[in-house]
Amino acid sequence: MVIRNLEIALWHLRDPELRVPMWIDAVCIGQPNVAERSHQVAYMCEIYRKAGETYGWVGPNADDSDEAMEWIYLFLGCVDVNWGIETMNIPDQLVNTKYRAMADASVPWEFEWPWPLLQLCHFTNREYFTRLWVRQEVKLSRCKDLFSTFARWIAAKPYTCVDEWGLWTNELAARYKAGSNLNLRRGLPNLDRFRFDNSKLKWKDPRNAIYANLGLLAPEYRQLGIGPDYGKDPAAIFTDVTVRVTTKLHSLDFLESCDCFAIYLDGLPTWVPDWSSPLMQEAGMKNIWSSSAWISAQVEYLGDGVMVANVVAVSAVEEVHNWEGKRPYEGEPYMVCDCIRQWCDLKRADYDEHQEQYLEGGNRTWLEAWCTLFLYGNLSDVFEAGQESKVDRPGLWTLQEAKELRMEKFLSKISDKMKARVVFKTADQHIRVAPSSVIASETVSVLLGRPVPVILEPIWIDNSLVDESEADEPDCFVVGLMDGEAITGPLPRNCRTVD
Repeated sequence: MVIRNLEIALWHLRDPELRVPMWIDAVCIGQPNVAERSHQVAYMCEIYRKAGETYGWVGPNADDSDEAMEWIYLFLGCVDVNWGIETMNIPDQLVNTKYRAMADASVPWEFEWPWPLLQLCHFTNREYFTRLWVRQEVKLSRCKDLFSTFARWIAAKPYTCVDEWGLWTNELAARYKAGSNLNLRRGLPNLDRFRFDNSKLKWKDPRNAIYANLGLLAPEYRQLGIGPDYGKDPAAIFTDVTVRVTTKLHSLDFLESCDCFAIYLDGLPTWVPDWSSPLMQEAGMKNIWSSSAWISAQVEYLGDGVMVANVVAVSAVEEVHNWEGKRPYEGEPYMVCDCIRQWCDLKRADYDEHQEQYLEGGNRTWLEAWCTLFLYGNLSDVFEAGQESKVDRPGLWTLQEAKELRMEKFLSKISDKMKARVVFKTADQHIRVAPSSVIASETVSVLLGRPVPVILEPIWIDNSLVDESEADEPDCFVVGLMDGEAITGPLPRNCRTVD
């Protein structure tokens, strides 16, 4: 059946002078036939790779989309983007045009609204850019043509260069939405990042959270033998994929996107990510260290949803402090400073900030550990925050009013990482960051093969604590455990790790 949207697209793509065969996924895949559907979906990636041309129908002209296309076409043909330092080289063609301010930070805005970014935002807010399957079309095709009525542009370079340049206001960022998910310069996705990468995209069948991305996976994942099978239950598919990753790649990195509070499929073990549901967190906890001292994962699948792994229990959760504080968190970067002010009260009662008091189990002072919470992952490297500097508290509070772009971007990164997470303290006085569902009495543990610690819920049978624990939460960041201290012991106080 040819739906209305496809009919309009075919009218615009017709050429009375040429006889061109076309493969159209909506027509060529028999959805009710499970065997045909499984076979065709597995072959879709090869179709896009081998196609002479790939056309994506974005929709008819609306909201000045013709002007947005003109801007895109001009930039694709003229602007040379240096992705390493996120700058653009402006050619002579743009020097005396209305577009120069868009690509030259030295030229002030001449518009009340940063035009024509508004037109681009309208364009990328279209339904086309929210579909999960579109990513495969865009990234695998050799030649991509986007049609909006008769306008056409060849995506030889990423059209989201301005998005990467960091020129957006908060209002623009809210409008921009899913278009940036199709950024062509990003590398091959992996299963660990699916829930983050898919968070702004839409699809209907839960199984397509995996199947729509198979052709984009890195080589090591494509060798696991994962193939579309629409005759299987989604929970069984997700469990099978997870078992293959853990037993064949000896990796537990998928736990980064595992959260029992975001599991909606029946029969899914707590250690298996529900790839079909949105993740509350917006950023992962990737970092340059390893709490398991870079030991590979030692796991065994026993069947019936039971996975056995080697675990080092560290400490119990004692207190949990919400990120929101007394008001709802609205995603504003400068709320970070408000939270810093509130969390100054989390230190030990006997702590004296004028003395070098080191926390138990590490070589950091409380203030150093507290600041490191905001710099977990690679933030300290990206923003050169590792350089020693001193800022008194009044000076720190003034940052809330600062409008310097680099600081705003830095605080924005921190606030993204802290969404749906809390700060908690353990019995050994460590302060840590974890998902907001963590509760007191749960145990911070280190899994061999996992770079960051996890939180486990002890299992009680007949009022007795058994040895096994149930994976209840995804990763947490633990100051004092990120260099393998749970396995090798704490570093001497006169030593620290460097990248």
